[in-house]
Amino acid sequence: MLTRMEALSASAPFAEAFDLAIRQRGLSLEALQRRMAMRGAQVSLATLSYWRRGRRHPEGARSLHAVGVAEGCLGLPAAALTSLVARPRVRRAEPWPGGVSLASALGSEPTELASCDGIDLDGNARLALASVHQRATLGPDRTERSVRTELVVTSREDGVDRWVSFFRPQTGGGHQPVLRSARCCRPGRVRRDAASELVALELRFDYPLRAGETYVFDFEFAYDGTPPETSYLQFGVRAPARQIVLQACFDPAAVPVRCYRYDGEDSVERPELPVGPSFTSHIAVLDAQPGVYGLCWEWD
Repeated sequence: MLTRMEALSASAPFAEAFDLAIRQRGLSLEALQRRMAMRGAQVSLATLSYWRRGRRHPEGARSLHAVGVAEGCLGLPAAALTSLVARPRVRRAEPWPGGVSLASALGSEPTELASCDGIDLDGNARLALASVHQRATLGPDRTERSVRTELVVTSREDGVDRWVSFFRPQTGGGHQPVLRSARCCRPGRVRRDAASELVALELRFDYPLRAGETYVFDFEFAYDGTPPETSYLQFGVRAPARQIVLQACFDPAAVPVRCYRYDGEDSVERPELPVGPSFTSHIAVLDAQPGVYGLCWEWD
């Protein structure tokens, strides 16, 4: 089908092949993004543009999965693009003992974390997660209005006084996530990655914790301006957590036709979830192991 694509060797730059495939298919980046989103791969326009121009390379499970979805959207055979993905050496956040890397837990590329200079990316390791309850509220236009997270943690050592929260809009388009509220914590340093729109925010506790001491705090992200449309909610952990609860609260005017649970972004098995009369759906994971947990839904 793609004569020039077939002529590219395995050593050809990913960006060159990606650009060629898009042009030969006759799609705009916006059209490609929409098709990928319909197949469950949410990637910002900025990231697609960076991949196309070679300014960034797909890395990590989430991005490699998205490249595979793009192959289908562009009418390419399997591995036509994923086999060309470059893996440059970058500074990576090291996995915790028995856990996963920060990039894997976030479903991000390691390069997206380069903008977090000055923030201790491994500081959360000093806290054990007892409970996570994250609730997303969606509007009648299918947009993500807010995401509230409540955490119960136990300090592993003396002197722990903060948690680093990572948040990213689920579609591109220059959305500006902001901290709407915080209880039992206050905002500290904040870093943003312009391309992926990833936000890293320090949340400082009311007081330093002693080893073995528990702490409960919650915070809520919303948006300045138009919120993004979304079709999933997920939370990643780098170390075991006793309980993870994720809840999507839909507007009565916009209720999805189906909801699914997934454990890991590349999960093949996705059990269907009910949406009750209160227009909510949820997952509850007990004794969660390191990885990504989520629920996703189909609007049509």
